[in-house]
Amino acid sequence: MLPRGTPFVVFGDDWGRRVSSLQHLFRRITLLYPVVWVNSFGHRAPRVTVYDLKRAAGKLRAMVWGSAVPARPGLLGELPAAVIEPKALPWHNVPLVHALNTRSLLRDTRRALQRVAPSRPPVLVTGTPAAAGVVGSLGEQVSIYFCMDNYAELPGVSRLLVDPLERALLGKVGAVVATAAELRESKRPASARAFYLPQGVNFDHFTTPQPLPPELARLSSPRIGFAGGVSECCDLALVQAVAEANPQGSVVLVGPVSVDLSVLTAPNIHVLGNRPYATLPAYVQAFDVGIIPYVLNDWTRAVDPLKLLEYLAAGIPVISTPIPEVHKYASVITCASSPTEFARAAVAACIGDRPELRRARQEVARQQTWERRAAQFLDIVKNLCTNGAAVSQESGRRKGVLR
Repeated sequence: MLPRGTPFVVFGDDWGRRVSSLQHLFRRITLLYPVVWVNSFGHRAPRVTVYDLKRAAGKLRAMVWGSAVPARPGLLGELPAAVIEPKALPWHNVPLVHALNTRSLLRDTRRALQRVAPSRPPVLVTGTPAAAGVVGSLGEQVSIYFCMDNYAELPGVSRLLVDPLERALLGKVGAVVATAAELRESKRPASARAFYLPQGVNFDHFTTPQPLPPELARLSSPRIGFAGGVSECCDLALVQAVAEANPQGSVVLVGPVSVDLSVLTAPNIHVLGNRPYATLPAYVQAFDVGIIPYVLNDWTRAVDPLKLLEYLAAGIPVISTPIPEVHKYASVITCASSPTEFARAAVAACIGDRPELRRARQEVARQQTWERRAAQFLDIVKNLCTNGAAVSQESGRRKGVLR
């Protein structure tokens, strides 16, 4: 273990606004170490849209009056010792703006560290390339880029903004910890220290039986469901094909929608929208089959979908397109590519499930908890702090982190 009281500084997303991998991880770490959490300051310049105007207004309120940090029912762990709402402009690719942002971030972060853990060198973890200017300026023991996405490929993100920042970050950090094997290879830093730490699962949250939501009780079975953001990564032709192959049942989409769904014309497709994380297990447990209908592109090749382990923890069959990261669970899921194959596999899974298969899925998920991922991450950090550049890939393999 790291010495007691070792502080962490984390540049992440907005704490408590939504459930993210980095927040899952650090909700466990906050039980052991003081954490200074810096809310997001963007991967793109804002646009004149209702969503962006609301986000900008919320950010402005937080800067003036402070951040509200909800406890979020259903999530384990503690709140950070400090949450910083950055006073930063989103035009990070403009040198003067980036310099001013960095100066502001350093001032606020140093003040928080002085309150939380005076005179203790922190461990710096960033989940965003936009924090590149801060790395090396906080007297940190080690700096880590926690890479969860191929950010330049995300819809709406400016490659011109992200790519230069990410190159600068990779030239400065002590190590990269990536949630996908492709990211471990493509985002290897100048230090050559890159580790693979797949997604985890809040196992008990998704395993504990929940009552059937009334809005699902009204829908015909079998219910084939998707729980996650309905975005450009989703192949809507697959969703339509599943609905057409399951005319007596229902196809249920639970999650925020950011794309046009007019192509989904089947009457048995039900778009429920976003649901709180606290109630999400009730919906997943009500599915007869969970689907991951992702397109295969440069974005999804680097995605390790959180929902896969959540489906497995609930014990339900999983049908996914063959994106690279799902293959590590090939023993308990089914992959299919074309709309016809995908629909056939989803319908077959509805009628071919057995209790022993359910137990096997849950046992796989039980081995991938966020508690285990936090322990593995802290093991990486400890070795980086102890050995610095001498930390080897072989050490990571022995500890079950690299695969």
